[in-house]
Amino acid sequence: MTDVEEILRRTLGNASQNAPRMPAGLPARLEAGHRRRRRRNLAQAVLAAATVVVVAGGTAAVLRHGDMTAALPSTPTSESMSTSPAAGTPRAPREWPLPEPVEQVWPEAVRKVPARGPGGTKLLPQAFIDDRTVLVTTWGGFEKTDALYAYDLRTRELRKITDVPTPAGTVAFASDFTVGGGRVVWWTATKDRQVHVWTAPVSGGEATNIADVEVEDGDGAGLDGLAVEADRIVFSLFGGGVFTVPAAGGEVRAVPGGAGMHLLEWPWVGSPGPFAEGNGSRFTSITNVETGETSAAVTRPGEGGLICGPRLCAGVRDGGKSFYRLRDGSQEKELPMNDLMPDGLARERFLVAPVTAEGAGHVAILYDVSTGTAADLGGRDEKGNIQVPAVARGDDRLLAYQVDDDLYVIDLAKIE
Repeated sequence: MTDVEEILRRTLGNASQNAPRMPAGLPARLEAGHRRRRRRNLAQAVLAAATVVVVAGGTAAVLRHGDMTAALPSTPTSESMSTSPAAGTPRAPREWPLPEPVEQVWPEAVRKVPARGPGGTKLLPQAFIDDRTVLVTTWGGFEKTDALYAYDLRTRELRKITDVPTPAGTVAFASDFTVGGGRVVWWTATKDRQVHVWTAPVSGGEATNIADVEVEDGDGAGLDGLAVEADRIVFSLFGGGVFTVPAAGGEVRAVPGGAGMHLLEWPWVGSPGPFAEGNGSRFTSITNVETGETSAAVTRPGEGGLICGPRLCAGVRDGGKSFYRLRDGSQEKELPMNDLMPDGLARERFLVAPVTAEGAGHVAILYDVSTGTAADLGGRDEKGNIQVPAVARGDDRLLAYQVDDDLYVIDLAKIE
C-alpha cells in the first residue's frame, strides 16, 4: 500500500455528508482486509455529492467538512501518464488550450447565485425540484443535515420544506435526497442494522418514516440506489436487492428479478453495484425488470473498471487512457484526458475532469463527449488549487459548486 492510499484509507473513515468520491479503480487498490469497514466508508463517501480540492504539487490528503484536499504530484506518475505506441515509454498527457468559462460556453444552463442564505447559512444543492427551483440542505454539524429548503434561482428566496430528523443511534445521516412525484425522499441508518426511508412533501410538511429495512451490516451501510416512480419509492440495498414501497408508506416488496441486483435507472437494475469488490466495474450486466430485456457490456483485456449506464460504458486502459463506447462494444472513442472521475459520464454524455491547461496549470472542466466541447468550471486559487465538483448523487442533471461567495448551479439537461 502506498502512502497516499494509506492516508485515504484512514481519512475516508471520517467522511462527511459531502465527502468526495474517489478516482475510478482506487477501491480495488485499497487494503484487501477490513472489507466490511471499507464498504461502509466507501458508501458514506460516495453516496453524497462532493468537491475535491486538488493541490498542485501536494503530497497528502486532509479531509474537512464539505471538501477534501487531495494529492496531485507536480510531475506525472506512471498512472497519470499515457504510453507512446512508437517508443513504448510513458509520456505526460498533453496540455489543453484553456477553455472558456462555463457561463460563457453554456449560458442557458448556468445560474450564479449567492452561496449562503439568510443568516449566512451555507446552502448545499441536492436536486432540481423544477427548472427554476433547487432542493437545498443546510448543515447542522459534521455529517448532519438539519433542514430541507426550496431555493428559487430567480427570486433567490428560500422556502422551508421540512426539518430532517436524526433518530437515536444513527450511524449514517440523511443521504441521497431525491425528488419526484411532489416528494423528497432520503434515507438514514441506525446501529441496530435498520435502514430508514423518509419522505416529505415538496410543498412543505413533516418528514415521515415510511419504511424500515434490516441490512447485513449495522455500521453505516444502507442504500446504494433510490428513486421515486409514480406512487412508489424504489431502492436497492448496499448488499444487493431491489425493493419498492408505496410513497405513502406500507409494505416493502422485493422487485421480481431484482434479487442481488442494484438500481441503475428504473426500470434497469444490474450488477456489479456501485461499491462491489473487484476492479471497480459497475453495471456491466443489467436487466429491464419491466420488459425482461438484458444487456451484458463488452469487456476487453487491459481495461480498468467499466462504469456503465443503460447505453454507454466508460473505462480506462492500461496506461491510463480513457474511452467510452456503446455497451455492445461498438462506436468506441478515446476521451482526450487520462483516467476518469468515478462517476463516469453524467447523463451518458458529460464528464467532469481535472486537466492541465496551457498557461493555467490544473483546471477543472466540464466536457461534452457528444460535441467535444469543454468549459472551464473555475474554482481555483492563486496557489493553483482547484475544485473538481461531482454531479449530484440524487439528480444527474445537477452540477453545483461554490466559487468564492457565489454558487454555480448548472442544469445539464439544458445543454443542447
